[in-house]
Amino acid sequence: MRTPALLSALLLFASASDLSAQMPLLTAPRGTLRIELGGTFYPSAPEWADGAKRELGAPLTLAALTAAATPLLGDLESRLAEILGRPAEATKLGGLTTIAEHQRGVGTIGLGYGVSRRITLFGTVPIVSVRTQRTLSYAPTGTTVGANPADPNIGNALGHATTSAFFSEFDAAIATLTFRFNRGDYASNPATQALATQTLSEAPAFRNLLFTLLADSVTASAVLPTSASNDGVALLHEIAKVQTTFTTGLGIPGFSTDPALPLVTLDGAGFNQLLASPTGFGTLPPEDQPRVALGDLEGGVTVSLVQHGRPGDDRWLNLWVQGLGRFRTGLLPRPEYLFDQGTGDRQIDAEFAGTIELGRQRFGLRAEGRFTMQLASDRFVRVAGRDQLLIPTYRRAGVSHNPGDILRVTAQPFFRLASHLAFAGLLSYWRSGSDLTTYVSGQTPVAGAPASVLDEGTAADAFVIGAGFSYVHDGLGRDGIMRMPVEAGFWVDRTVQSGRGVVTPIVSSRVIFRVYKAVTKQ
Repeated sequence: MRTPALLSALLLFASASDLSAQMPLLTAPRGTLRIELGGTFYPSAPEWADGAKRELGAPLTLAALTAAATPLLGDLESRLAEILGRPAEATKLGGLTTIAEHQRGVGTIGLGYGVSRRITLFGTVPIVSVRTQRTLSYAPTGTTVGANPADPNIGNALGHATTSAFFSEFDAAIATLTFRFNRGDYASNPATQALATQTLSEAPAFRNLLFTLLADSVTASAVLPTSASNDGVALLHEIAKVQTTFTTGLGIPGFSTDPALPLVTLDGAGFNQLLASPTGFGTLPPEDQPRVALGDLEGGVTVSLVQHGRPGDDRWLNLWVQGLGRFRTGLLPRPEYLFDQGTGDRQIDAEFAGTIELGRQRFGLRAEGRFTMQLASDRFVRVAGRDQLLIPTYRRAGVSHNPGDILRVTAQPFFRLASHLAFAGLLSYWRSGSDLTTYVSGQTPVAGAPASVLDEGTAADAFVIGAGFSYVHDGLGRDGIMRMPVEAGFWVDRTVQSGRGVVTPIVSSRVIFRVYKAVTKQ
């Protein structure tokens, strides 16, 4: 004799036409709890970049690192040009060969509850495991810059002392000139008075330009032209002109020390120091263990609007709508790790979808349109172009990041192979708009780097194909006894084309397993 609870469950599941579906159910029967376990794995693979397939390490595989590859050199050239009054010569670091691999796995725990026959509330907890492996090989041939001798991490004690002495003498000379000018020492000689006026107007600005380039604890460049290079010689010449103005033109002695410039270009060991230095690129070696953390949690509601027939009938038609929120519980990529992966986007998303399923006998089609509105969030990043991965630490800044919205359309034709088992294909296209990034209120912009540089190349699209198997059993056995319903599925997807943006992964595989349990009596 069956218990009343089991009889209630039998009536409940037998009356739920959705449970005869061949594709994963979108709503749970009234009064039931849906428990879901799933997983997706993204193996190491190349990526699409603006329509071309490339290796993950391609942005850092170059015959020479130039200003186009790293802002460190671009900023150096801009600062030198401002000081010298002419374009600086092109600077270079040596060649770099990079091999990088990504591994990513996402396990999901989901719960859904059938509020009514047509309405289901659901939530998903993703647990993400990411790992990056990379090797860099540096060839110093062609390098035109050396380590800043005054840098506290990759310089040396003599260089630091020499550059400090230079700025001490410069500051003392400006202070002496200011005192003498205010005292009227030059008033009797109009030419000297005019020179003093001009020097007081120009020398502090020149001093500040030199300080931000050579010695500032935040903005100083970790690399400089060598003392024997054309720009090194020109820089020392400009400094000598100012020293002559003070000592000869204005009679202020004691300003004769030159700042320290590198004597040799950077070698392999020096590049490794630059790579790790907190005043250089500030990168850390890859982690030995995967990074495991929460992804972005999801919660939402699915509503069944139309239910005409059921899969396997002569004809059937079903229609659902869905709304969900995605929350900022994941972790962002860390700039100190090259090619680092985050566990989520760490922003709030609002997502809306409509799904239609229709078919005849063994054949069916499920089609979906999904719109994701990605909301702005504040974050701390290094400001540079999309493929500029070697970014100096002084480019750190707080920004407001508003990612582009995403539109996705998906079609899944399926064929019933046997009772409860279907083979399905997948055709999907998605596109996202460009990001919009601004500096947060109160943030001093990075010199020469508008926040909009982060938006370049962020619009993306992709075409995905896939196939898989879907198993849906309502729990009703041949003996007429209702047992626990179950769903399972296995899918393999492949990104076959992308016309813009950087798109990963190329291949993914995913599995899903669901069970249902009655939690309220009917």
